Amino acid sequence: METKVKTMTQRCIATLLVGALALACIFPFLWMVSASFKNEVDVMEFPIRLIPRTVNWNNYATVWLKSDFPNYYRNSLIVTGITLVGTIFLSTTAAYGFARLKFRGKNLIFGVYLATLMVPVQVTLLPKYIYFGQLHLNNTFYALILPGIFSAFNTFLMRQYYEGIPYELTEAAQIDGAGHFRIFWQIMLPLTKSGFVTLLLFSFTWTWNDYINPLIYCNKEELLTLTVGLQRFQQAQSTHYALIMAGCTLALAPLILLFLFTQKYFIESFASSGVKG
Repeated sequence: METKVKTMTQRCIATLLVGALALACIFPFLWMVSASFKNEVDVMEFPIRLIPRTVNWNNYATVWLKSDFPNYYRNSLIVTGITLVGTIFLSTTAAYGFARLKFRGKNLIFGVYLATLMVPVQVTLLPKYIYFGQLHLNNTFYALILPGIFSAFNTFLMRQYYEGIPYELTEAAQIDGAGHFRIFWQIMLPLTKSGFVTLLLFSFTWTWNDYINPLIYCNKEELLTLTVGLQRFQQAQSTHYALIMAGCTLALAPLILLFLFTQKYFIESFASSGVKG
């Protein structure tokens, strides 16, 4: 009996601590959303009021209609969408090759491929800028899309999911006359749905939130993505915190919506220990 009471007490304490930590993490987001609906004079009121006295929808209308936010959004959607399609196609097919195909030097090539993860992004900024300049790719979306399509981490992630599928399934499919493309499309992808959605969520988040690459490679105002454009908007509206919070909320909205629609598979990937070593 004492053991059960002790265990229940420990669980209650752990739940309270985790709940307090979760509340501390989510509180800045709640304040941001709340401030985006407030009048400017109410943003810095103390004590903090999460539910505004009056809801001011004009903040969002001002941000969207009286700034370049639609252009920033369009640019981010173009870059993120094309990059997402490219990296999903290349990462899943390359991962299948490393997981199922047999060829000489496969492990060495994969090791070299993974070694690129140890190279800091900052080290490659100047060489890529010079290289893109020689190819006349600076100040174009190609400078953002092409490097984002190739991802060693995404390939490694999907390969680990593929490695968790028994070889007997693919061998049986080959005996029945199925080719590699059919095995990949009809067997591997359906069985790694949670990994595929995790790849989708990670890739979308990284590309959508990318700041350093658009800042370096795209200097034209009409090519700015949402991350750099939001900084420009913040500088222009330095004292209008309600407008800044409305802009930040708009920038985060696609990420939140994507997670809400994919959280089932995302959580499932962790619950089933999808990444296997």
